Amino acid sequence: MKIKHYIYIVFSLLCILLFCVETLSAKRKKDKIEDVKPSAEELFIKNNFEEKSCSEWERGKQFIYVSDELSLLLKPEGEQLPEHVSFKGKIFTFEKIVEESILGQAQYAVLIFDCEGKKYRYKTEKTLKEIQKGNYKPLLPDMVAKDDILKAQQLLTGKTLYIRTPIWYNENGVEIEGRKFVPVVINDILPGDKVLPVKFVFKDDSGTVANVLGTLFPETLATQYTTFDRLFNFENPRNQYKTITDANWDLITRAKVARGMTKDECRLSLGRPNDVKRVPTYGGLKEQWFYNIGSYLFFEDGLLTDFRL
Repeated sequence: MKIKHYIYIVFSLLCILLFCVETLSAKRKKDKIEDVKPSAEELFIKNNFEEKSCSEWERGKQFIYVSDELSLLLKPEGEQLPEHVSFKGKIFTFEKIVEESILGQAQYAVLIFDCEGKKYRYKTEKTLKEIQKGNYKPLLPDMVAKDDILKAQQLLTGKTLYIRTPIWYNENGVEIEGRKFVPVVINDILPGDKVLPVKFVFKDDSGTVANVLGTLFPETLATQYTTFDRLFNFENPRNQYKTITDANWDLITRAKVARGMTKDECRLSLGRPNDVKRVPTYGGLKEQWFYNIGSYLFFEDGLLTDFRL
């Protein structure tokens, strides 16, 4: 009985110790997250752009429509629309919020827009009280606020930024070979598409004119990697990596790798892997990186030994 009693005490102490260690570790992680300061790019968005609840919209707020076809979420009043009408580039003007009952039940808020003299309705399926209380922002993927585009044009056109993605497009929307971490001059800010509502048009130091699509606000998982702060830097990233050779930096800007590169250099070039496997061997630690696009990298003792892109 005494042995069982001692085992129980030891086990209990171990559980308490493990709980304390995990609690302390979680607290340190939380403190570390809270200590992270927003970047200059994040502050630029926070200080200049505000995504307001629709309950705060002023009458006359304008939106640029970015799709050819009318969204199923927008219902025209009165007669049906003629077929083959393109809405791309048209201006939808917010007029008001009205409350309507459905089958005599709760009052639901409906947003009313005007486009070229015709009214369009967006049913929120929320009461006005819920909208005001919950800071509700309607899902309008086919619209981009005109004042956001105009303000971005005013603040960014003519500015030199450093682009963080090598995925560039020409004026016809065809992907072209781009570079990352190189200086570009912003030529214009235009409406994008229903997924990425803002188009950043720029020229690089070789005279190539291209564009990337993104957002000004972090909205969904689909757009979290294409917000302004993930696409551009105000400062030259090269200044943070002075120990990287010019040859390897050139590979990084073109999203390429070469044998002998470090893991940090490969991560800068290709981004974080989707899966990592570590294999201890007598000769040292081998590491395998895998990407969803089918690429893989093999490392030995921290240096790239083989790869497929």
